[in-house]
Amino acid sequence: MTGAPAQDGTQKVKKNRRFLMGVAAFVGLALAFLVVFSHQGLYRIYRLRQERQAVEQENARLMAENTRLARTIDRLQHDPEMIQDLIRRELNFVKKNEIIVQFPPKPGKNAAPHLRAGPPHHRPGAGDQYDRPRRVPGPPQRAP
Repeated sequence: MTGAPAQDGTQKVKKNRRFLMGVAAFVGLALAFLVVFSHQGLYRIYRLRQERQAVEQENARLMAENTRLARTIDRLQHDPEMIQDLIRRELNFVKKNEIIVQFPPKPGKNAAPHLRAGPPHHRPGAGDQYDRPRRVPGPPQRAP
């Protein structure tokens, strides 16, 4: 009879251990869930890093554009040839005694397929290579 109470005690210990292991597993899963999906969790940190990387790339692009625009502004303030070229290109201005000659592209290997069939389809001032005014020297201008 001494063996029965000892066996009953080991079963209680096994049940208690099993219960404690279940509780520990549940608490561990709950903590893992909280670590990953909480408002400051790993998933949130991962998304914030991706967002920071995208913002840094956009920032670098904008810095390059600002640098390019600053150079353009400087040239517009100090380079009369650029101003003249810009006026001619954008507003289609010409000087006196200048003739603008526009040639259609030559059909060949480098021409695009839609240009080989007929005349180029473009609107004046679109900025392509055939819309740019060409300088043709004329008689020298005399002061009035």
